[in-house]
Amino acid sequence: MGRVITRAQLAIEGVAPSTITARCKRGFYTRLLPGVFCEGEVTTLARCAAVVEWLPEAYLSHRTAAWLLGMLTEPELVEATVPSRRYRRTPSWLRLYRRDLPPGAFTEQAQLPITTPARTLFDCIQVLPEDDANRLVDDHLRRTVDPVELDRWVRFARKGAPVARRQLREAAIFSMSEPERIFARALARRKLGFFANAPVGPFVCDFVHERSRTVVEVDGRRFHSGARVFRADRRRQNWLLTHDWQVLRFAALDVIDHLDRCVDEVEREVRRRRRVAKSRTFDADNPEFMSQDANVHENGTLDATSWLQ
Repeated sequence: MGRVITRAQLAIEGVAPSTITARCKRGFYTRLLPGVFCEGEVTTLARCAAVVEWLPEAYLSHRTAAWLLGMLTEPELVEATVPSRRYRRTPSWLRLYRRDLPPGAFTEQAQLPITTPARTLFDCIQVLPEDDANRLVDDHLRRTVDPVELDRWVRFARKGAPVARRQLREAAIFSMSEPERIFARALARRKLGFFANAPVGPFVCDFVHERSRTVVEVDGRRFHSGARVFRADRRRQNWLLTHDWQVLRFAALDVIDHLDRCVDEVEREVRRRRRVAKSRTFDADNPEFMSQDANVHENGTLDATSWLQ
């Protein structure tokens, strides 16, 4: 990063205004902002430092803060948040957001003032395209950002709260692959109540719906093509079926290419199993309504395996 220096600092060093102008013309200095110069290569980090020198009350935010926190790649724009009373015309590489945030919204990274991880994620949700925001939330909620802290910003904010609240509800924070992440979000939008990478007996399954005893597996060739994995999958499926769990399996490519169709199938099966379970529970409580073919124990309880056969 080139050295960022202000006109006042140069004056202290004894550099005359005419000398500064001459050095700018020769390319020795690059003027970044009014009264702020860069000596050497102009990088994104140098521009960030220039913004802080130009506006000491500014805090780097949004995608710039996410980059400094390691959550996003280097952005094209430098973004910063300033108090609502502050207004400045900016160059094309700088965008300012005028908002009054409490002191707890800020921290420091690389000796630069930035918004906290939770506030940064909240801000990025508002400005990123939906798919990019989804991926950012899924990658960093819990890993980098405390969900409780993000929820506090949702409650505090006047703008953007509904979008952030939906992200909290639909976040696929336990998914292991991209097809699983996409599928987890689709299931969450349907409000079906699946848990991702949840334990069932001695196994961990991709998606588990406890009330209907339904398991959904997303099989990718990368992870499921080996002989050992193939045998382990069959042992797991046999155990689930013999313990009254329904198992639905989808290829990763089908999830990516036909997402709605896959989710529709899951939703139909979950609703069907819940209806059957409810009707059997009613019949068990009312033996006079039960069919003569129903498999009932002498104490009047229904054999749990009979309605799955």
